[in-house]
Amino acid sequence: MPVYATPEELNNGFTPAGNVLAAPSGFDVPLPEGTNPAPQQDEPSVWGAAFRQNNLLGQMFRPAKQFEPVDGYNPYADKNELHGYEQWGSAFADARSPEETAWLKQQIDDENDDRRVLSEAGGEGILASIAAGVVDPVTVASMFIPGAQGGAVARIASQAAIGAAATAASEVALNNQQITRTWGESASHVAAGALMSGVFAAAGAALSPSVRTAATREVADALDNMSITSATDTAAASLPEGGSVGAARITEATLEDLTPAAGGPVGKLARKAGSYLTPFTRLMESPSKTSRRTALELAENNYTLQGNARGIETPIAAETRVRGWRREEAAVVVTNKQAYSQYKAAGGDLSFSQFREEVGNAMRSGDVHANPVVQEAAQAMRTVVNRVKVAQQKLGLLPPDEELKAIGQESYFPRVYKVGKIVNERDKFRDMLVDWWSRGEKTMSREEAEITADATINKIVGAKIPQDFANVFMVKAAGSTRSRTLSVPDRLMKDYLESDANYVLQRHIREASAEVELTRAFGNKSLEKQLKDIQDEYDALMRQNPKDQVKLAKARDNDIRDITALRDRLAGTYGMPDDPSSFFVRAGAFLRSANFVTKLGGMTVSAIPDLARGVMVNGFGNTMRGYSALITRSPAFKASRAEQLKMAVGLETILHTRARTMGDLVDSSARTTAVEAGMERVTDAFGKLTLMGHFDDMNKSVNGMITSDGILSGTFAGRRLAKLGINDNMASRIRSEFEKHGEVINGWHIGNFEKWDDQHVAGVFQSAVLKDVNNTVITPGIGDTPLWASTPLGKTIFQFKSFATASYNRATLGGLQEGTGQFYYGTAFQIGLGALTYALKQSANGKEVDWSPNKLVLEGVDRSGILGPLMEYNNMAEKASGGMVGLGALLGTGTQSRYASRGFIGSALGPTFGLLDTITDVTAGVLNGDAGDRVLHNVRTLLPGNNLFWIAPLINQVDPGMR
Repeated sequence: MPVYATPEELNNGFTPAGNVLAAPSGFDVPLPEGTNPAPQQDEPSVWGAAFRQNNLLGQMFRPAKQFEPVDGYNPYADKNELHGYEQWGSAFADARSPEETAWLKQQIDDENDDRRVLSEAGGEGILASIAAGVVDPVTVASMFIPGAQGGAVARIASQAAIGAAATAASEVALNNQQITRTWGESASHVAAGALMSGVFAAAGAALSPSVRTAATREVADALDNMSITSATDTAAASLPEGGSVGAARITEATLEDLTPAAGGPVGKLARKAGSYLTPFTRLMESPSKTSRRTALELAENNYTLQGNARGIETPIAAETRVRGWRREEAAVVVTNKQAYSQYKAAGGDLSFSQFREEVGNAMRSGDVHANPVVQEAAQAMRTVVNRVKVAQQKLGLLPPDEELKAIGQESYFPRVYKVGKIVNERDKFRDMLVDWWSRGEKTMSREEAEITADATINKIVGAKIPQDFANVFMVKAAGSTRSRTLSVPDRLMKDYLESDANYVLQRHIREASAEVELTRAFGNKSLEKQLKDIQDEYDALMRQNPKDQVKLAKARDNDIRDITALRDRLAGTYGMPDDPSSFFVRAGAFLRSANFVTKLGGMTVSAIPDLARGVMVNGFGNTMRGYSALITRSPAFKASRAEQLKMAVGLETILHTRARTMGDLVDSSARTTAVEAGMERVTDAFGKLTLMGHFDDMNKSVNGMITSDGILSGTFAGRRLAKLGINDNMASRIRSEFEKHGEVINGWHIGNFEKWDDQHVAGVFQSAVLKDVNNTVITPGIGDTPLWASTPLGKTIFQFKSFATASYNRATLGGLQEGTGQFYYGTAFQIGLGALTYALKQSANGKEVDWSPNKLVLEGVDRSGILGPLMEYNNMAEKASGGMVGLGALLGTGTQSRYASRGFIGSALGPTFGLLDTITDVTAGVLNGDAGDRVLHNVRTLLPGNNLFWIAPLINQVDPGMR
């Protein structure tokens, strides 16, 4: 090591009287000649001490050690052995060697040092301790536990109790981890936890009634525009019953007719670039006419076919019809909201979730209940249930009413099993079934009942869709050669069945509607005939082209894989693991929900470029006319809005389906724990706070109004009508119905389709409008994402990326195939809005906006979504190469702002891995004494709602990582 000599005066002999520089410190301090400087000692970390003392994760970095026992060793034999540690003498009772005793002493010393550091740190120590406690795993979990409903006192008391219980659980664990922690300290911490929880609950109770009323305004709007009767009694009757679409010409289509329009050189290049991405794009390149037609009949799409120009209509996709059933879901939600308001006005004291469970219980008991409001709600729900039930029974998907009663249902209410509870209480559930069959009904011996009960439970637990109950009790009893239906009354299984009317009926509608529409369109839900026809067509192609047999065999296998994948995606079973209730599957779903509530607070601002989609599809003049009707709240817009609600257009403020789809939140197969149910409530609340539902409904309502007017007035070209599923014959029938029942308000054509004589024609009209709106306001569907993205791991990696591939399929490829001028100037407008979004987000985050044309154009292209996954690949390449590779490097603009704050792991492997990376970084940084601005900023990013666009600018002012 070198020796540093220091002169006593300056070289020129002048010694200044003073110095404006700061006094030297550390290695700059002059030392005597020939002396080596001592290394600086690290300052103790206040935040590290806080985490070790107040967070369960702190001890993860201090693993227990294993010591070789020493025969005959007793730490209490020599009184000097524990000198100075008498206060913690009991901690050494299990020590079996001097090394273990020394290790325990060191732990006591470390804990006392942490206490001293926190005490000497003053206010910073208190703040650090509070922060460490807030992000403790037990505290975070307690946030999802719902409190009591009712008056302010009840809510405050329940939250105080939850806070006390969570703190107590954490203190028990910390007492087991730490030697110096006393139970007296723990008691004071529990009291403080209860007090703080009560304070926060009191703050929530102080919200004015106007604020709470504003939170449910979207329901009031829905009730103003959508009567329960029209939604449940009339609108669903207009669903097409399948079969021919009014002298459909699709049956005469050739392979050329089913080929996507070229769209010029750019369209050909874009189609080739994206042909491998998704199952739908692959199928539309298939050499099989049957494969192409089946894909079109399955998946909603925005492709313009060459046959459309010749009047051959694109078939109405089963997916579009399934989406039409969402109006029934909305009716369920609105009805229960309305009924609960009446219930509370009458002095009811149940929470909303408890009220919905009482409605479900009433529906299992003949729609009868002691409370008249609950009974009335159950009777209203019966209309929805009957409509779905009749559709299923008509197609042979559900047993007749007599058989439903035979399996123990007094009045039909779909059975959705609490799979987690059955798994945890399998023996109890099994004994219940065995006792009923062997002693209650006396239908079999106990031995036979035990075998049958096991088979039944295995069916329930292994079902991919838990409401699939029709065949659960269709079992082959021991010693029998044929199956039989066994009766189990609902009242017997009440504790193992979901009763929440919203949860059960919404799931039932989604799952049953897929079965109904698949069966209507293809004859059965398995597509057995279509798959055989594909096989036969490929066999014929191989005979005609023997040299291409290997290539055709591969194409055949790929087609069958993609067709069955689209079918299963529509049914909600594709990619579902063998054990949907396993920990890793549920943990993945939970983390995706956590990503949604911590990262998508600005989704509404990010969606500003969506406003240009109307221009790209309908032109500037029509779009401005539509938004003018919205802004002025013209009678025409109100009439159109009411009609579109019955078409299932503009239900986002009620169901939030588009936001959940874009966030890649798929309903879990079953709610198994209170924490998961709590997270479900948090995501629903967060979706409302983003205001995305209002934004989507505004866009969908305006564009739906334009589409309806274009169809009814006859101004849409025949090629566009054919693309929407309307051939010349059907267009004539629609105009005929409009002339009899429609009206024109302020120049807008309103169909009044509920009055049409031919409800099949009305159904085709509705499906056309719904399809066009979903393509204009990009709503990802079953054919818009890669197949691997449907696996549990794929969902995690692909989260938040489904919009990119959907936009490429529906906006870019669809627009290029149309080849209209409005697509190109609308694209320029969308890029401009993308650049505006970039500027708004940079300003809101307190960052400088790069106004150079290159940067604005590249940011606009990135945020418009017009290049879909191609920009995602570019952004990942830029992140991986540190900005050395990609468009940013080529144009000298740097990494795109969307990816600037992401780490490489989060960029490549998705937000869940990025979340885990952030948690690791925060924990490691804190425990290593590096709890600076970066760590505090990362802690902020883990909080639900931290980046909601209307509150984030305020948080950014105090976030040191944003300065």
